Amino acid sequence: MSLTVIPAEAVTADPEWTGIRTLGHANRFATWDSEFRYDGRIRVPMGVKIKEVRYSYTGNGQADMNTVEVKRGRGGIDQEFEVIDLTFLDDSDLITFTLRGDLNVDADPRPAFSRKYPIRVDVVLDSGDVRTANPEIEVLAGAWAKTDPEKVGRPFVRLPYDTAWGGTPNSQAGFGFVADNGRIPGDKFIIDLVNLRQGEQGVAGNNSDHVYYQLVHEDGTPSHYTPTPQLQKAEGHKDSGVGLKVTLPAIDLRQLGDKPGYYRFLVWPQALNPDGSPSAIGWDPAKLEDAFQLGSVYYRYTAPRSIDPGLRATVKTVRLEATAGQDRWVYPPFVVRNTGQRTIGTVKAVFTAPEGARFTEDHVAFTRWTDESREVVAQGVLSADQRTLTCPAVALNLEPSGPGKDAWVSLYPALQIEGTAHGQLQVGIQLGEPVFVTASDTIDVKPAK
Repeated sequence: MSLTVIPAEAVTADPEWTGIRTLGHANRFATWDSEFRYDGRIRVPMGVKIKEVRYSYTGNGQADMNTVEVKRGRGGIDQEFEVIDLTFLDDSDLITFTLRGDLNVDADPRPAFSRKYPIRVDVVLDSGDVRTANPEIEVLAGAWAKTDPEKVGRPFVRLPYDTAWGGTPNSQAGFGFVADNGRIPGDKFIIDLVNLRQGEQGVAGNNSDHVYYQLVHEDGTPSHYTPTPQLQKAEGHKDSGVGLKVTLPAIDLRQLGDKPGYYRFLVWPQALNPDGSPSAIGWDPAKLEDAFQLGSVYYRYTAPRSIDPGLRATVKTVRLEATAGQDRWVYPPFVVRNTGQRTIGTVKAVFTAPEGARFTEDHVAFTRWTDESREVVAQGVLSADQRTLTCPAVALNLEPSGPGKDAWVSLYPALQIEGTAHGQLQVGIQLGEPVFVTASDTIDVKPAK
């Protein structure tokens, strides 16, 4: 029997081996919502299991709150944990888990606007080893008076718990949500915007009417649904009612072409001054550290697939002209020819547009060499900002080109040129999963007269 030797420096550097890799946690909330949400991953010797998980109830450095293990995907409201993925590697097992429960960290931090607590998490293995992490949480003041220091009363978003905000099976099911098929129902990601200064006359930051949000993969890249933080209208309020909540629509990560793995749902609350200008007490969507994590989803990993050596293609691109803000849509064509040895059947197509342009339809039309007059439509999914169109199943059915045969398919998504557009816009296409060809059309935008 051979043994796998792991370099000591590699083990030391990897928290999965020596502690817990923190994937995400409820990092910031007000004293109103003293709750704990945590997602982590550990790597263990083959066959070793989690025996129990404990965490610090008061942030005192002691993991004194016990939890019970429940069935994967249950999404309960008690002190409990779920093993949401178990991956068997050649030399070890990779365990991903989600943890939830109550906290007692609701002391008023004033005169400071917040107070930070390290929440110790202990994972006890059946081998006797204990893995530990200490994620930090920031608890904001849940009250405000005009005499308070400047930052007290910054806007915040609620951390949903129990059943007060609705949802199936409860309001907190959007944290540690398991989506093996990539589908996130429309009741999972809840935004409830609070501004304790709302409506106060002559006070900076006295109006909140929107947030920014983004889904971010564990490797730091955004979901295709939110390539940049997206603006979401939400009505701010200063009471504890939940009637003004906003829920995101259903999202299908697989249809969008997103990679499997763990995603954080991040939100940045905003505030406006009485003159309508952005207030400094809002949270900057350009700063990851300013985000509130309100949820998470685990889209199960799949084994990577190798590129099919038989799939090869070229894409003929064009250069178009357009005027900023024109009413007429633009249809940038991408003419695909098969230069491989096998027919290209049904493939995924992803179209991308830059700032200044957006796709207007959730499908792409195309024609083929066999009958140029017959238009075919393939359904797709638009990102929230309408700058990515993902069509998971485009039936190209494109035969290899060769002597005497010029087989082609022309795809042309509908594009709106916005009034802010200028210069050269690059509209892209990529085909396949994995991708086997990419290309871009260029649109020269002239200013409006």
